[in-house]
Amino acid sequence: MKKYILMLWLLVSLSLLSGCGGGQEIESCLFVLSMAVDPAPDGNLTVTVKALSGTQEAVGGSIQSSGGSSGDSSSQQGQGGDSSGGSAQSSGLETPEPGYIVMSATAPSSLRALNMLSATTPRTVNLSQLREIVISQTLAETDATLSILKEIHSMYRANGEAIVVVTPDDAGDFIRRQRAILGVRLSKYLEVLYDHFAEMDTIPPDAQLASVIAAMESDTIDATAVYAAANLFDSPLVLSGSADMNRLPGHLPRTSPAENEYLGCALFSGTRMTGTLTGEETGLLCLMSGQARRQQTYIGNALYRTNLPTRVKRRIEEDGTLSVSIHMSLTHMAGEEQETAASIAAMIEREAVGVLLRLRAASSDAVGFGRIAIRKSPDIPSWEARHWPDEYETLGVRVSADVKVL
Repeated sequence: MKKYILMLWLLVSLSLLSGCGGGQEIESCLFVLSMAVDPAPDGNLTVTVKALSGTQEAVGGSIQSSGGSSGDSSSQQGQGGDSSGGSAQSSGLETPEPGYIVMSATAPSSLRALNMLSATTPRTVNLSQLREIVISQTLAETDATLSILKEIHSMYRANGEAIVVVTPDDAGDFIRRQRAILGVRLSKYLEVLYDHFAEMDTIPPDAQLASVIAAMESDTIDATAVYAAANLFDSPLVLSGSADMNRLPGHLPRTSPAENEYLGCALFSGTRMTGTLTGEETGLLCLMSGQARRQQTYIGNALYRTNLPTRVKRRIEEDGTLSVSIHMSLTHMAGEEQETAASIAAMIEREAVGVLLRLRAASSDAVGFGRIAIRKSPDIPSWEARHWPDEYETLGVRVSADVKVL
């Protein structure tokens, strides 16, 4: 009897492994790496995607997309074509690497735009390999952001770890400018890029798609996204005496192979973007949230290294003051040491208070004080009756820092 049961179990297992469970073949999928969403006339949305084309044409050729084409087209370096849902338009920005394709579609919703791309492309749109979702700032400042992200995440099963980016530029043009550099493929380049800036604390720590959606739906914390823009290499803004990263993307006086800069944070209050933080201010946000990863930091003309884990405690005082205490240990590595431990602590306190005031002015509780405040409510009705967003904007802030320089 046991023998027959074992044979039956093996037959069932084989049927489950036979590929008849509704899966898709790799060849039938259009794997999207980057997606951009822009507002369009008459309340529509334009969705642009950069995906694997499945071809590896030699560099130097040029494929022009004709006005009536509706299938996959690969753009070569030089003048390229943009295959959108029904007609294609050539653009000087359409110069993705060989092996990638850029397409766009305009519809009343992001969901219908993706459906249009699926209908006009001989492959099924697949977002399992999605690395980033770029949203124009004009759109992010409306209440549409949450519904867009939820549609993409739920209906198309988008990768929940994809990074949400807000740009003041045209989002479609932003991903068109994006190139894999330093000898890696685009998907790996994006992973390394975001990991690199996360290690520098110049982008917020919880900018993943799933985290942003959860924060937008939460009553105790507000969402943050990466703030990014293109640099045209002609910015005159140089902030003497200020930290190098204390500016927004597009304002770094430098030239480099990458046109797009990822520097700073887009602040949300509920579902609407309400403000921005510079790269340095984002680092202080990471620090006060207890999620700082930066190991080296420049203070004045000297380089310091954090050897021991920084301890951070957030609390709401009896008088209602929002308080953050920071304990950190620094080792001087290089450069001229001009600041004492006390002056460094005073600088951190002053700048961190400035960040808290900016968050409060933007009605953004990105630090998560609401998670502390809700513990004092016995039940959900009493918490809702407290109207925390309104209370948050009236409370005072305080930061204390204890710094040791070894």
